[in-house]
Amino acid sequence: MILKELKKTYTELQKEYDGVKSINFSRELSKLNDVNTLEFHYNILKNQDNLDLFYDVRGIFDEHGEAGKEFLLEKIHTEKDPDLKAEALFILGVMECQEVKPIALEFLKSKNYKQQYYGIIVIGWLGNSEDIPVLEKEMMKNDEPQLRLYAATALRQIFFNHAKLKKKIILAYWNALNTEEDVEVAKAIIACVQDLLKTKLGIRESMTEGMIGNLDIAKPKAIKAINKFLS
Repeated sequence: MILKELKKTYTELQKEYDGVKSINFSRELSKLNDVNTLEFHYNILKNQDNLDLFYDVRGIFDEHGEAGKEFLLEKIHTEKDPDLKAEALFILGVMECQEVKPIALEFLKSKNYKQQYYGIIVIGWLGNSEDIPVLEKEMMKNDEPQLRLYAATALRQIFFNHAKLKKKIILAYWNALNTEEDVEVAKAIIACVQDLLKTKLGIRESMTEGMIGNLDIAKPKAIKAINKFLS
């Protein structure tokens, strides 16, 4: 399918979304790695009016492989649109591109919520020991409760990639759990502790309902489990 046809299909999908057609469109788009196609694919990430279509389009960008990575690495250093720059970072994070970790760290200083969010999750994907204090600070000091929650789960992602860092991450959770006043954030921290210690503390994560469980019951259990692990 040539680019002209792909552009026509995209316009049709904007007017009337069809899941199967959208997936097929995205797959065909990802097969072409010329500059014009990459420009088109990149620029349509600006349009998030239909989130299903946006997620299909964004989710396939990494299939461009090395050509897509090099293209985004050039774009991310010059892009002025903060949202589009965040999308470039997100995709490069998915592609495990370590070169963008400094940009993710820079995003944490932004006043733009989306940039902070993407910075946190990309550090979770790409991070190592030296990034644990950075995420711990976000988990404990960020003014936005939801971003503190994301920092907690980003620390868990570092553990998934580097299990040897468990003690250091558990210590970060311990510090945060003793000061966190937001119920949902505290529950998220406990949910992460459960995963690291492979135990049940009374919190369940739900895609639709968030963190489920009684914090008053779960928190003392979490503190006891952490103390036992660290002793």
